[in-house]
Amino acid sequence: MGVAGTLITMVMLSLSPNPAPVVVGLVAYGVYVGDRISDVKYDPEATSDRSAFIGRHRRLLSISSAGAYGLAIAISTLGGPLALAITLIPGATWVLYAVDLPGSSSVPIKRLKTVFILNSTLVALAWATAMVFLPIVFAGATITPVVVVLAVYFFIDIFANTEIPNVRDIGDDARNGVATFPTVVGIRRTRHLLYVINSLSVLVVIWAYVGGHLPALFASVLLVGRALAVLLNSRVGRSENYRRLELLGEMNHVVVAGGLLVVLFA
Repeated sequence: MGVAGTLITMVMLSLSPNPAPVVVGLVAYGVYVGDRISDVKYDPEATSDRSAFIGRHRRLLSISSAGAYGLAIAISTLGGPLALAITLIPGATWVLYAVDLPGSSSVPIKRLKTVFILNSTLVALAWATAMVFLPIVFAGATITPVVVVLAVYFFIDIFANTEIPNVRDIGDDARNGVATFPTVVGIRRTRHLLYVINSLSVLVVIWAYVGGHLPALFASVLLVGRALAVLLNSRVGRSENYRRLELLGEMNHVVVAGGLLVVLFA
């Protein structure tokens, strides 16, 4: 998803080839493997099958996670200090998101992962920033209205996708004090809220097209991605296979990236 989203940015902004997709992919692996290891430590009863896998391969996963992020940082230095800073954002966000603050901290909360709305917002903001601005920095491009459209598009998409696995984990999250849409408003209302959130994304794309910022073909491909997202959201609370639903939701950017390549090379 991270690689595909970064490629979407590069194609839609006509950026020159650069290592941003590789960096984002490595960072995604590093952060999410680290997050899964953290889940075992803080929420040992959550997603027991995943916890068992992490337990069997913890050493290998820890080494590969750190190695992937280290390699991403090394590559990002080729783009200068700003590229390095953007590469560090997902990792820094994850630390705030998933790791307990020191006991002596004056901050009245532990992990930001437990804070309603802020948890999904942090995830969406970190990845939208990386997928949109890292390739721009590597290419030395400027900020345009399309950049803003893409940032909002990715932010909304990732925010919504973050809540889909939360439906599967509603029992574990409630037990561990993690506030998500499903635990706070229930599964049915979560589905309705996701409809509203994705509608905002559709309006952003339409506004960009009407305002002359997006060509019709690009806008159409993005709207296909939104239609897929709405279709998947309609299965929230109605599906018995949330792992598949989560995977398909994250494949949304792959579908959009593939559509853009077809449009460009057809």
